Amino acid sequence: MADKMNGEQQENQTNTQSENFKIHRKKWSSYLLEFLMLFLAVFLGFVAENIRVKNAEKQTEKQYMITMGEDLKSDTTQLAGLIVSRQKRIMKFDSLFHLISSDRYIKEGNKVYGLYYFPYWDVLRFFPSDRTMQQLKNSGNLRLVRKENVSDALIRYDVFIRNRKEYEPLQVELANQINPIIEKLVDPIVIHNAHEARYNEILASDTLIRTSDYRLNLPQNLSISPMDSTSKKAILKYVFQITTLYVALRNDNIREKDVATKTLDLIVKEYGVE
Repeated sequence: MADKMNGEQQENQTNTQSENFKIHRKKWSSYLLEFLMLFLAVFLGFVAENIRVKNAEKQTEKQYMITMGEDLKSDTTQLAGLIVSRQKRIMKFDSLFHLISSDRYIKEGNKVYGLYYFPYWDVLRFFPSDRTMQQLKNSGNLRLVRKENVSDALIRYDVFIRNRKEYEPLQVELANQINPIIEKLVDPIVIHNAHEARYNEILASDTLIRTSDYRLNLPQNLSISPMDSTSKKAILKYVFQITTLYVALRNDNIREKDVATKTLDLIVKEYGVE
């Protein structure tokens, strides 16, 4: 009797476990649905993050183009002034050449000293505003410039101006060579006296004194001692070389300004920046 009851209990336990297994067992479609929902959640999260990153990169790209536009505007303004300054220098060098070659410098010393007012060591240089380009290159963010035509234009402009700057040291070299010869023409005492009133004005002022309209206070009918033939030929050679160099540099500045203007116009067109 007891054995029969034990058997029935074991059978009931087996049936109960079988029923519980059937209750907790899921269909394959349920597992597939859970997998799809999990995959969809991960995918949507990835898409949302990708959209966020792309939007952030677009904003960064736009900001780079805004500052790049500011840099190019600064460059064009500087180059415009530099072109005018070089033109004035070329004309002064040309005048000095004719004064010396014709020996008029002997009796027209005032003109020579007037031309000496612009120092030959005052070298004119172009300092490009390259803050944005340096950031783009050094941080590897040049890739953020998605428009290939703009990216190519920026690289061309950067390479162009850096290649042209290699010629600027020639100004210093020629100035160092010509200065000792120029000093044979002028008397330092005369130069000091001509500048003395200006020096006193500068020392008496606490603000910056403008020099754009400044003129030397030179004595009337100033004469210069004649140079020997060797010195005359040497100074004419250097004046001609400097004039030729300034003409070439001025042409470079014109081309640089043209490239900068076209690059700026392209950025304004593609990105709508002012």
